[in-house]
Amino acid sequence: MVATLEPEKILKDLRNLWSELGRGAEVTGGVLRACGMTLVVAAESGDDTEELRRTLGVLMHDHPARAIVLRLQEKPGLDANVFSQCWMPFGKHQQICAEGIEITAGSMELAHVAQLLLPLIVSDLPAVLWCRGPRVFSGDVFAPLLPLVQKMIVDSGTAADPQAAIAVIRDLHRQGRLVADLAWTKLTGLRELMASLFDERSAVGIKSVKILYGGDVASPSSIYFSAWMERALPGAQVTLNRGDEGLRGLRSIVLSGEGCEVTITRPDKTTLEVHCGGRIRRSTTMLLAEEVLMGEELSILGADPVFDKVLA
Repeated sequence: MVATLEPEKILKDLRNLWSELGRGAEVTGGVLRACGMTLVVAAESGDDTEELRRTLGVLMHDHPARAIVLRLQEKPGLDANVFSQCWMPFGKHQQICAEGIEITAGSMELAHVAQLLLPLIVSDLPAVLWCRGPRVFSGDVFAPLLPLVQKMIVDSGTAADPQAAIAVIRDLHRQGRLVADLAWTKLTGLRELMASLFDERSAVGIKSVKILYGGDVASPSSIYFSAWMERALPGAQVTLNRGDEGLRGLRSIVLSGEGCEVTITRPDKTTLEVHCGGRIRRSTTMLLAEEVLMGEELSILGADPVFDKVLA
């Protein structure tokens, strides 16, 4: 038999949580309740609870939300508890708090969980589903949750088979789902660098783009970048091939044209080198943490037309 949870009980626990927060802050400047969306996080059972709470805490500063964390486990059973994420802006005396609900459920019980979530999602505000892990690429396990949200965020970089993961995303896109992939979001800085190197006139002269990746298979970011270059330079021949066995992901990009060649290499995780006309320009790139990538996606809740075209 499937255990049941009552939404009314969870909502009552949230009210009691806010009462306790209010009493605890009476001495200071009180508590401001912040909520701009519902963020449903489908977490793997092995995910570190404290690390996930830390990530959510960072996200809440710019994207306050009612966070609903679904912890999926193999064995059946339902359980729930509530929590809060609070911070005090510098120079202020009033705490800002966002609320959260953590639900533990068997992976076969998501249809029941979807019914439970319906009254827990904040009405008249956006709802986003963040699938944190590779489970989303191995079947329709999250299908019951999709009608509840306006946007779905995944990370194909966590999948064992990048091509199969991208195929799943394309299928969801064809179904009319608004899907974002953090493997594409990671490319924002590199795409901005490429745009700064070439204007429309100089880009016309580029005849070939050779992209090399590290690792056994091309990473999703490498595949996306290759497709983006094909669209950005329709007159150039774009190839994606395996390079050395060093760092996984994009390793080098060579753009050749009429009398010029530009090479972009990635000697380590945080450095890009641009070789052009005998000169070397080094650029230090930040390793974008998960919360930074998520923050970028939560800032744009609508469609990303460039990603949609690349995905197609």
